[in-house]
Amino acid sequence: PPNGLWIFCNNDYQVTIPTADQVVPLGTTLVKAQVLCPAMTVTIGTPQLRRCFNNNYYYVNYCNQGTAAASNAYVLVELDDFLSAVSATIPYTTVGTHTLRFDLGDVPVGACGSFSIEVGVNCNAALGQTHCTEAHIYPDSLCTQPSALWSGALLDLHAHCAGDSLHFVIKNIGAANLSESLDYIVIEDHVMLMMANIGFLASGDSVTVSVPANGSTWRVESQQAAYAPMLHQLGLSVEGCINGGSFSSGYVNQYQNGSDDPWVDTDCTTNTGSYDPNDKQGIPLGYGPQHFIRPGTEIEYMIRFQNTGTDTAFNIVVLDTLSAALDPRTIQVGPSSHPYRWDVFGPGVLRFKFENIQLPDSNKNEAASHGFVKFSIKPKADAPLGTVIRNTGAIYFDFNAPVITNTTDHILAENFIVTASWQPISPLLQLSIAPNPFDVETRFEIKGLTNPAPLELRVYDLQGRVMRTMYVEGPVFTLKKQDLKAGTYLFRLGQEGKMVGSGKLVVAAKP
Repeated sequence: PPNGLWIFCNNDYQVTIPTADQVVPLGTTLVKAQVLCPAMTVTIGTPQLRRCFNNNYYYVNYCNQGTAAASNAYVLVELDDFLSAVSATIPYTTVGTHTLRFDLGDVPVGACGSFSIEVGVNCNAALGQTHCTEAHIYPDSLCTQPSALWSGALLDLHAHCAGDSLHFVIKNIGAANLSESLDYIVIEDHVMLMMANIGFLASGDSVTVSVPANGSTWRVESQQAAYAPMLHQLGLSVEGCINGGSFSSGYVNQYQNGSDDPWVDTDCTTNTGSYDPNDKQGIPLGYGPQHFIRPGTEIEYMIRFQNTGTDTAFNIVVLDTLSAALDPRTIQVGPSSHPYRWDVFGPGVLRFKFENIQLPDSNKNEAASHGFVKFSIKPKADAPLGTVIRNTGAIYFDFNAPVITNTTDHILAENFIVTASWQPISPLLQLSIAPNPFDVETRFEIKGLTNPAPLELRVYDLQGRVMRTMYVEGPVFTLKKQDLKAGTYLFRLGQEGKMVGSGKLVVAAKP
């Protein structure tokens, strides 16, 4: 069954399979509903985003996997700020600046549908910038009873960029207070700057984590209330929060983004120029050059293909021989450019069949010669740390030899995020802070500066409040503890309004 709302009436069936790879019809399989409830699912994806072009497409698929029809269903698609809607294959209304509403009417049990949205990418977007777009289908009610052990607290995470700061807000949107004290971490690009505690957050209360709008890609991850019924993980990355100037890119898709809830799906795609037309991607990309991911992380694979031959392709088959570390039972097929049928055969071979696709060759119609398909899958629950997950796709155009894609790599690991106390904008800048932690005063010495202008030091607490501001004439100076309480602080060094580097300080408690 697609979810826990259904159970089989009969668990045992006898089948005879005379030869390998033969398909044997099972016949009618009776199931019954445990509770009457619509369970809507949605997926969204795009094969590419090209800046200054209006012919980019998002593809949205939806299904009712519940036990009752969904009345007046609709999908809200929230486009990235640099994207604008051009057209869609079904009618929509604009709700707010970048949100589109697609009314679906009543969706019967087991029914599925799809639509596409043509979007333009603003020329003001930087090349290589990542654009995140979310689809949310309604009704999105939880059909099963939550655990009796759940306190009723539920955390939500959102962010907004304002002036010289980026604010992450962790809010308890549940009906009850947190019964445990939870931790969160703050990551700048690929470096973890701090770990802090939310505390026993009351219902409706929030904690704001503010960081400098310095062009870094900032990420906050938080623990969720124990036994909470929602599946979503609290992790949010923000790229490009800066008042003019360049910013870092390429970090958003290192991590899992968006929600695990089936009624919400987020697509984060980097805008590009040209690309290999027959390739494979695995999101999250994974941390660092080793592509580390945590055990249990869902990987969303996308295989793109293009007919670069000299004639129309009538049938295309995409094969993906799954890594032995992946669990085929967790496969969730996603959006695609064209209708397909899929199955799994042999030793974990996933097959997508695009029958009568009639994909024109690139010489006759370059824009229409592209296609893609997405699916997600999780590692096996017992896969040990250090397991390497490699995956390669094969694309068959009619009766031609297969086109083999690149190979994606992931490694299961824990505690792989680098922790550092100094993150400069240039690798030539070196900073020593001694002692750190300190209980009376600490000495800063920065080397590699070519600009003699004065330096500005700002010290922030973990809620982003400025606790100390100093202006110094030279690269060596002392920070005194004074009224700073014991704990962890962020600092930012600037020069003539531009950041030199950032890091963390620890004020120790006196023995």
